[in-house]
Amino acid sequence: MRLFRRRTPDFVVVEIAGQRLTLPKNASARMERDVAKLNPLASSLCDYWHTNRGDGGVPDRSSFDPLRLKPWLGFLSVYEFDNRRGDFRNRLEGSFVVDLTGENWTGRYASEVDDRFDSNFLAELREVLGAGRPSVDLIQIYQNDFGVAVRVLLPVASRPGAAANQVFVAIFANMLNLKRDS
Repeated sequence: MRLFRRRTPDFVVVEIAGQRLTLPKNASARMERDVAKLNPLASSLCDYWHTNRGDGGVPDRSSFDPLRLKPWLGFLSVYEFDNRRGDFRNRLEGSFVVDLTGENWTGRYASEVDDRFDSNFLAELREVLGAGRPSVDLIQIYQNDFGVAVRVLLPVASRPGAAANQVFVAIFANMLNLKRDS
């Protein structure tokens, strides 16, 4: 899946909400603000996460069941931390993500993504899990001509009151509010 950070010297310049953003090829750019201007589905998913976090921790899986996630379901992949391996295993790959990339990583590990694409995906999942807060990035996609997509990483606990042990990864392509520079 070429959805993750890589280092190469080519650059793509995009304009988001009137501001220029230079995105290295095969890389991502962290979005600190203006998510709503970038992608309404990504913004509403982040709002949903914040609404369901209860006492200031992370939401648990009872808030993230399939019925409640209906607007975002096909865009989501679920990565669960495996203590024995110190890695995240993909428990579910969203149907739109599979359609977008042509690959289904269900049952595979984040380190396998890193090995195949020279990315930092495992480190990014660990960072989000440790911080206990969402991360929103712009990422490049090369399997198809979608160009740039929004990726949202959301830490979630499998049980109420527990620490986060899963990361929901959402990929929203071809729905961006941006313009490419010529």
